[in-house]
Amino acid sequence: MTTTQPTPDNIDRMLFQVLEETFTAEPWRRAEPVVVINDATGALSAWALERDLPVRCVQDSAGLATAHAPVTGPVAAVPSQDVLTDAATVVTRLARPLEALEELSWQVARWAAPEVVLLAGQLQRHLSFSFNPVLERVFDEVSASRGYYKARALRARQPKPLTGQTPPRIPRKNTVTVAGQELHLRAHGLTFGAARLDPGTKLLLATLQIHPPEQLTPEATVVDLGSGNGIIAAGLAHSVPVGRLIATDDSASAVLSTTATLAANGIDGVEVMHQSGLVELADASVDVVVLNPPFHAGTQLTSDIAFFLFDEAARTLKPGGVLLTVFNASRHYRPQLQHRVGPTRQLARDQRFIVTQSQKVHENV
Repeated sequence: MTTTQPTPDNIDRMLFQVLEETFTAEPWRRAEPVVVINDATGALSAWALERDLPVRCVQDSAGLATAHAPVTGPVAAVPSQDVLTDAATVVTRLARPLEALEELSWQVARWAAPEVVLLAGQLQRHLSFSFNPVLERVFDEVSASRGYYKARALRARQPKPLTGQTPPRIPRKNTVTVAGQELHLRAHGLTFGAARLDPGTKLLLATLQIHPPEQLTPEATVVDLGSGNGIIAAGLAHSVPVGRLIATDDSASAVLSTTATLAANGIDGVEVMHQSGLVELADASVDVVVLNPPFHAGTQLTSDIAFFLFDEAARTLKPGGVLLTVFNASRHYRPQLQHRVGPTRQLARDQRFIVTQSQKVHENV
């Protein structure tokens, strides 16, 4: 059976070039561990494997890990000590949050080989000088590659001496009050929204206090879909007694954040899952799904993720079950909710956000 090779994008092509230049200048690196982190297309991992490099792959996204498995095989979900130990080259796609770069920088500096080089690539239009100070706090040598395919890589070398511990601000910490509840938030680097209370989530939790659906019973199975920093799961656990509460996210960083937030609030009994959508849950097995869908994929605006999550909610909801969704009013999701899930009504709205309730009526929508 022939595996279809992934198609590289311009960031991949640039990183191919920069890696070749790095290995040509320092040939010894080819024999030392190369860690590929959060490969968006699978092409970077394939490129390294084709050259018989000693590759270790890390993928935050459960969905991408599954999609790339024919090329990469099993991968790690986080850049742990086991993955980074003795790594001489670490290559990644530069994520938008500065917190993500800071956390990865500390992990690489703490666990990788002293001679490690960290290469973080992105399209030039998405690069800014704000990334440089983050790297300079951890590495003595920071520079940029030449531009290829309208993309560049930031290069970091010579990790500074560390105490052996990451800073106390990792994970990020915050305390917020929402719907009369004080909640302690925790967030690792790639978690959407960091350790902040998203205004849409604030409206959603307040609406749940005022208009709790009748399906929120002590026997109900409730899912926080796309749990992020865990604030919705924590809010539900504090205010609504249900039979089974599941918090799930595609992002391993978000799963760590949700787990840490629940622990910080003294909450146990919540099932935290790392999965794409709700693939591990059976059809017609859930009473209530609560969702604040992302509308970014990396640096791109998209509705595809939201539509996929709507479909997953529709598949897993029991007939009569409900999906509670908050979204930016500019996204105009209500017709799609009506089509993909079932009858949809507006529960609340402010200047920016809308909260809706969609009910699954039939076995198949």
